[in-house]
Amino acid sequence: MLSFFRNKANLVYLHDIVVTAICFNLSIFLRLGSEFNSLPNTLIIYGTALITIIGAIVYRTTGLYKGIWRYASINDLINIIKATSMTIAAFLILMFAITRLENFPRSVLFINWFVLIISLSGSRAIYRLYKDKKFFLKDISNNENSIPVLLIGATDRAELFIREMNRNNNPTHKIVGILDLNKNKIGRFIRGIEILGTVSEISKVINNLEKENKKNRPQKIIISNNDIEGNIIRDLLTFTDKTGISLARLPKITDLESDINNEKLKVKPVDVFDLLSRPQALLDRNAMKKFINNKKILVSGAGGTIGSELVEQIINYDPKEIILLDNSEFLLYKIEKKVEERNKNIKINSVLADIKNKKRIDNIFNESRPEIIFHAAALKHVPIVEKNPLEGVLTNILGTINIAESCKKYNAAEMVLISTDKAVNPFSVMGVTKRISEKYCQSISNTSKTNFKIVRFGNVLGSTGSVVPLFQKQLEKGGPLTVTHPKMKRYFMTVREAVELVIQSATLDNNKKGEIHVLEMGQPIAITEIAEQLIRLAGLRPNKDILIKYTGLRPGEKIQEELHYKNEKFIKTKNKSIFIVKPKIESYIKLSKSINNLIDLAKNGKLEDCYKEMSVLVPEYKKTKVENLHKKRFA
Repeated sequence: MLSFFRNKANLVYLHDIVVTAICFNLSIFLRLGSEFNSLPNTLIIYGTALITIIGAIVYRTTGLYKGIWRYASINDLINIIKATSMTIAAFLILMFAITRLENFPRSVLFINWFVLIISLSGSRAIYRLYKDKKFFLKDISNNENSIPVLLIGATDRAELFIREMNRNNNPTHKIVGILDLNKNKIGRFIRGIEILGTVSEISKVINNLEKENKKNRPQKIIISNNDIEGNIIRDLLTFTDKTGISLARLPKITDLESDINNEKLKVKPVDVFDLLSRPQALLDRNAMKKFINNKKILVSGAGGTIGSELVEQIINYDPKEIILLDNSEFLLYKIEKKVEERNKNIKINSVLADIKNKKRIDNIFNESRPEIIFHAAALKHVPIVEKNPLEGVLTNILGTINIAESCKKYNAAEMVLISTDKAVNPFSVMGVTKRISEKYCQSISNTSKTNFKIVRFGNVLGSTGSVVPLFQKQLEKGGPLTVTHPKMKRYFMTVREAVELVIQSATLDNNKKGEIHVLEMGQPIAITEIAEQLIRLAGLRPNKDILIKYTGLRPGEKIQEELHYKNEKFIKTKNKSIFIVKPKIESYIKLSKSINNLIDLAKNGKLEDCYKEMSVLVPEYKKTKVENLHKKRFA
């Protein structure tokens, strides 16, 4: 018996039953007033008992006690309205069957409906106000220990954060205002906090706050908008660095760390991913699932940065089988374990193989018969490939040919070649070999049933060998941060975003074969700027606390990359983050002959002849011209 009363839901249940009985009698009194006693006592007693029993049954069966009073919301009100309506309707039917409602005013039921809804929801609302400290006369937001903050973004997360601060007796932050990207929201309020202006007016807004009350000058700016662009965050970081205000962000909903008893929205530091982020691309996930679901998928380079992310995203769409191909035993083991830990009912086929081995690749295709191939295997580090050009030719070109020819031979439905912005007007061996790979896949598309697709994009943030992890390691050691050239710029996107768009690109219908899909990369970002921002994020000053050292361009590097040739026609697709370029497609027979000659030269170690042949295949690449430019450009 005692255990029944220890359960808060049971106490709420008893409360509602008592309230139901009281509301029935109150409704009669509101209707009859002083003539309340004119109704027979038996009618009032039977009516009270009947509506109470019906209410007790309905309340239990409609799940009215699954909600927590502390978090009573509109959904709880809707449930109360439904339960009350069902109770009154059932009472009307049964009471009519028993008494024909003789001597009973029918308007009482209408009054009772309103009174019961108000009583049941009102008690919950009062309890929530009490728990949220709304009954206290003091303004808890003015706690002397609270840090004055300015929120960036009039969003749901901002509302959640304000609510959390209002609930707390000793809030860590005092919200003094909100800034938003949309000027139409200026002057409006979120839980009593005014939207004071746009982000571009931040300096003016802070000055006004300080004039009104020096205690209201923000000591921290907190970003609550998940979709704010990286360039705005970089501007905010520069502003806060100059003014001595700290910059932080609210976590994404997927990052929330909360539990039932202690729901808190924790403020986190801004990181480099925030600085380079862009609004989330809209994806047709139904099309992505339809493309992959119940298919045999092969991913080459499955253990690499792009390959492993491809694998992890592909298994979300339930392929029939996934073939993991890599020439690194360790990386293959790692990605195999990751897939197994997901506990998906998907067949995993891990294959240790070198894409340069034509016979081995042919055997893999013959045994597995993959339907869709994502070809991510390649040598991608520009300076290393520049020092090992023959390996670059054999891996990036011969490896792609072996995969493509097996696709053609075994009638694979789709092959997606992962390319790079370095293939456009290439200065490096890595870039020119990827451009030749692009050309080959375009040419073979006219002679094969396989639909060959090429996806071209820029640098992937945080990938192996990329600049950001290097800067972070250098920063940990106290610097200096090394940048090759003060004017160097690069396109960046996160691994997840790049791979999502690669899969989305594969789903787009091609009207013509040989099209290259180019991902929208936003504006190129100066590498020096990234170095400076990383230093500021660590609370240090660029070139004072941590030096930035310029080391000179490395072999094969360009100051700025391009995403397409000037003569390539740029066409929009139904996804604003993906474009198509339609370059001229060369003859498969003619191109194959030149490429086979290049591969023979590479196998025989004839390096200078390889450079000459690559310059013929890709006229934009001129070895001697590139070397001369390297000597002149760093000044």
